[in-house]
Amino acid sequence: MIPQPEIIKPALPQGQSVPDSIALQIQGLSLMLANTQVLDGIALELPQTGITTLIGPSGAGKSSLLRCINGLHQHWQGKIELAGQNIHHWQGGWDQLRRHIGLIAQKPCVFPQSIRSNVVFGIQGWRQRRRADALVETVLRQAALWGEVSARLSAPAETLSLGQQQRLCIARALAIKPNLLLLDEPTASLDPRSKQLIEQSIKSLAASMPVLCVTHDLEQARRLKGRVVFMCDGKVIEQADSEVFFKQPQRLESREFLSWSVCEC
Repeated sequence: MIPQPEIIKPALPQGQSVPDSIALQIQGLSLMLANTQVLDGIALELPQTGITTLIGPSGAGKSSLLRCINGLHQHWQGKIELAGQNIHHWQGGWDQLRRHIGLIAQKPCVFPQSIRSNVVFGIQGWRQRRRADALVETVLRQAALWGEVSARLSAPAETLSLGQQQRLCIARALAIKPNLLLLDEPTASLDPRSKQLIEQSIKSLAASMPVLCVTHDLEQARRLKGRVVFMCDGKVIEQADSEVFFKQPQRLESREFLSWSVCEC
């Protein structure tokens, strides 16, 4: 059982107010890469809290969608609004935007520093980093890692197992108090125990912020519950509550994918 940590509330840009129900709104999002249509007219909304799982075949555009939201792809058409603000016009530019959106990749990337230094890496100002002990404990608890590393925070992060490194990356993202957490197959190469811990952490975090998670593991999408968005060929084919989607998918493409992990989109 993971202890219930103190909830860190997201920090918003000065002067911005959060819509009553929507944290992220995407309208007509299209992306071309190397003369190939990667995303085509994506429309999607994320509520203020909860898990939304992105599923679909390889090449459907799921990871590209996350990279657009985080500003790693910038030459897209359409509109993406976070906290009511168009991210193309985010005050301070793309670097400041990424301080409000945490992105966790499939393969953990830890820095050649101590566990503690990895957690506080994104915190601005050396004085704040030195005084961040309470924050370090809070985010490591949220990432279900505190109990395993509390006695060795000065140890090199590279000495952690792969699953622990992935949870450390989640803690590092949480330390900057993001408005939104994006996860791109965060448990794809992990053992069952690490996968379980990360899924439990995701569920806990989703109680206080929106979480958008890409996965190829349909059983994981069932376990995470929340909302499911099925993508194929750069388009959103169907989106629904996870229980409804897995029991009664409405589109033929969805039914084919759930039966065979392929579809004719």
